Amino acid sequence: MKILNFNTFSFLKSFSSVKDINIHFGYEIALIGYSNTGKSTLINVLSNKKKMSRVSKYPGSTQLINFFTLNNGFRFIDLPGYGYSKFSKKVQLKWINEVKKYLLSRIFLIGVIILVDINFFFKKIDLEIIKLLKKKKINIIILLNKSDKINNSLKKEKYLIAKKKLLSLNIQAKILIFSSFKKIGILKLKKIINNLYINFI
Repeated sequence: MKILNFNTFSFLKSFSSVKDINIHFGYEIALIGYSNTGKSTLINVLSNKKKMSRVSKYPGSTQLINFFTLNNGFRFIDLPGYGYSKFSKKVQLKWINEVKKYLLSRIFLIGVIILVDINFFFKKIDLEIIKLLKKKKINIIILLNKSDKINNSLKKEKYLIAKKKLLSLNIQAKILIFSSFKKIGILKLKKIINNLYINFI
């Protein structure tokens, strides 16, 4: 059995749009979410390298499609966050469309990690993306991030609400109570990612 070595995590390449992507082999797991849900921090935690992905104090600063490689042919894709109000509606729509275009067109995609702020929960665009992934039959992993900010009782309550919402939509997904800051759920997440890797290599 092959096990992913997360210490080999390294930056590969950035693209300004989906049409520019020129990597056509291997397998990919995409990271998506609202602009302030902590995708860049998650990259740093997964790689155990503080500066693997730049964490900006300004949400929505990532305006590129960033490729990171783990094992040869196995990649993580950090897609721009959607919906940050600092940017014009035109810019927001552009990146929402780019995210959807990536999810619909990349045949190398085997899983998507969706980061959701546990305090605010699913937004309309999150649910649109989840429904799209269901149609594509892509593995969905939902991280209820920033859980370090609430108590254990509320964590369980939020988890059950999320589970109930997905059941109402007939959507199967892995749901983890998570915190990039405190590394809550990181071992479970790595195990899920490794199982995806094993199933597709």
